[in-house]
Amino acid sequence: MSLVELLIVIAILATVAALLIPYVSPIKDSANVQVARQQQAELQTSLGNWVVAQSSGPGGLAAARAAYNGATGPKLQLLQNYLQAATYSSLSGSGNAVTSSALASANAYLEFSEWIAGGQPTVQWFNQ
Repeated sequence: MSLVELLIVIAILATVAALLIPYVSPIKDSANVQVARQQQAELQTSLGNWVVAQSSGPGGLAAARAAYNGATGPKLQLLQNYLQAATYSSLSGSGNAVTSSALASANAYLEFSEWIAGGQPTVQWFNQ
């Protein structure tokens, strides 16, 4: 194989790669959104488990709501024992807000809602 043939093959591969990049990029973005949505679903499930565990103690649901709404520091810390370790370590939070690398790539963040009487706390999706 000569040097000219090698250069032609490299040029063809580079052209094909340049044509495929616009198609691969949205797939990556879609994957980040899917991971972020899975994180939101896992947070919501863990929050529900936390509510059940806390409301079964003294004071019931009212005490659980007071503990949730009165939590100092990131609300994410309340769920540490209810989340998978890998998920918890991929998330970071301050106050009611939660972010991760997948959420940042999706230009979004999650936020814990206030828990009002007669309702349930939720994990809401917000675009940046």
